[in-house]
Amino acid sequence: MDKDKLVGTNPDVRNDPSFRSGFVAIIGIPNAGKSTLLNRVMEGHFAIVTEKPQTTRTTIRAIKNLEHAQIIFIDTPGIHSSQKTFNKILIQSAKNACREADVVLALVPAQRGREEENAFLFSLLEDIPQTPKIIALNKIDKVPKESLNHLTDTLAQSLPAEKIYPISALLGWGVEELINGLVGLLPESPPLFPQDMETDMTERFFASEIIREKVFLLAKEEIPYEIAVEIEQFKEDEEKNMLIISAVIHVNRPSQKRIIVGKNGELIKKIGMLARKDLEEFFQIHVFLELWVRVSRNWMKNPRMLKELGIMTG
Repeated sequence: MDKDKLVGTNPDVRNDPSFRSGFVAIIGIPNAGKSTLLNRVMEGHFAIVTEKPQTTRTTIRAIKNLEHAQIIFIDTPGIHSSQKTFNKILIQSAKNACREADVVLALVPAQRGREEENAFLFSLLEDIPQTPKIIALNKIDKVPKESLNHLTDTLAQSLPAEKIYPISALLGWGVEELINGLVGLLPESPPLFPQDMETDMTERFFASEIIREKVFLLAKEEIPYEIAVEIEQFKEDEEKNMLIISAVIHVNRPSQKRIIVGKNGELIKKIGMLARKDLEEFFQIHVFLELWVRVSRNWMKNPRMLKELGIMTG
């Protein structure tokens, strides 16, 4: 990201020498709560939140504008040890985001039993020693209060960080203090993006993520991660005051297609109904949504499709 080419639009702020602006990469193991935190901070639906781990695939950028600061959050795919080609691409994407960020925010769940996954995360962060790091001990609403000091001390020994913040992204506990801590580590700089801008992701991207979220929600454990949503049509009909969206749900096998379509097409109808409701709320306009399910074998190994879906760059 070339910061020299990005400028804010408010001249008063651009002339404020105390203004701070920069990139914060949110990183953590699957289901650490990264997307929940991003949605909490932005007070909106910016990232998929499901019980399935590893649902975030692309580095989602959200811009938090404050009176004296601008934080560009980068939500990254969950970090975990895996030899699968597709997962390696996701992990490399997260690593790149950390290396380019001004601050790394490591989100660690407070519950026990995930020490091995956290160890892999910490080893990755040790490879970027020059970047300031903050640890957010998340989901503290799930553990006894008396155990927090021990958990904090253990984390401090595992990973050097500027500070550790106990938070609950779901309930909002400690999030304001965390934001203030992040601002203090950002470089003094004018806004890097216009201050009325909340993201640089496209409308098509958010539409595809909302649809993908509903597939995970309704198909649950029957559908693995081998699905992708591609927006084929996205246009506004001004006469009808309606947004027309046509999307394809890509799957690997015919059996997956049968599951998503459901008996007599019932499941795909439910997916469409829930997605359309959220799309209308997100875009603040009536939506006509058309969904198709297509078998695209080994799409996760197809560089062209990965680039088109924004999962792989270059």
